[in-house]
Amino acid sequence: MIYNFDELSFQILTMDRIQHKEGYFDVKGRRYAAFSFRVFGTGEFEMMNKRFVTAPGDILFIPANMPYKVNYSVSQSIVVHFHNCNYAEAENISVENRTAVECQMERMLRDWNENHSVNRAKAHLYGILDQIAGDRRLSMMDTSFARCVRYVDEHYCDPGLDIDEVCRYGYISVSSLQRAFQKHLGVSPKQYLIKQRMNRALDLLAEGSLSVKEVSDTCGFSDEKYFSRVFKEKFGYPPSHIHRKIFL
Repeated sequence: MIYNFDELSFQILTMDRIQHKEGYFDVKGRRYAAFSFRVFGTGEFEMMNKRFVTAPGDILFIPANMPYKVNYSVSQSIVVHFHNCNYAEAENISVENRTAVECQMERMLRDWNENHSVNRAKAHLYGILDQIAGDRRLSMMDTSFARCVRYVDEHYCDPGLDIDEVCRYGYISVSSLQRAFQKHLGVSPKQYLIKQRMNRALDLLAEGSLSVKEVSDTCGFSDEKYFSRVFKEKFGYPPSHIHRKIFL
């Protein structure tokens, strides 16, 4: 796996947020490799006798000069293109902690757009790979913090979920949980909870079967206006925007 290939080297060419149209595409091999994070929607890939279905939160790596076929739903990815990469194995990685990896991908893209520093972008990317590897190790641990993270992942759509309840489940104090979240994930427990709800909301809106209010209720928000405000702060547009786009 690319995240535990210790001799990895590459040069970054571009980085962007890509909107994918629904449809089937036959893509010729390109001179650069692609490292992408699926924000929402799905992609079904065929390459070198391998088949991948990338879901929200997945990391997909496509080596340089590798042709592929893909069937997209309406979807979005954060994509990094680089050349002179010494890793040549196509793969799809279902990350253990989508929220933490997405936070780092978003931070990397924002920093790239603002500063265009290649070295800083590479540092971000190595950090993301280290995050993925660390999450894999964390998933095998039976610690109080790991228990708490799993509990939030399983109950974040419950509008009554609060940090005290999570701490009681993990037999850990609030202050210790807050320190652990900052250390391992770089966010507070509340920020992590909101992020999980936002990710689920984005998936449901992209599916297009529920109204904005129904999505708000399903994802644990008791106030639709608050949900819409938080959604816009995170994604830059209100939930009604993507909802309209799906049905138009």
